Amino acid sequence: GMSEIVVVFRHALKNAMLPIITVVGLSFGNLLNGTVIVEFIFSIPGIGTLLVYGINSRDYPLVQNVILFYAFVFVAINFITDMVYKKVDPRVQF
Repeated sequence: GMSEIVVVFRHALKNAMLPIITVVGLSFGNLLNGTVIVEFIFSIPGIGTLLVYGINSRDYPLVQNVILFYAFVFVAINFITDMVYKKVDPRVQF
């Protein structure tokens, strides 16, 4: 008795959102890697350029801190992805 749009948005979209959220969360990790390359190629000042200059000048503490920052951001994005899982589908248990 319900219209097709109501069925799609109420029932199908909830189940289809989990794989989409996973792909979007993992894509942010790839975007972090891409920033290093894009910033260096186009000479955009940023953390990626700082990382490349630190590697070239053998500034190991700088390289370690930048990589630690990237790791922290990646873990934070994965945590946010898990929280979005819980918000979208309450059946998900941690």
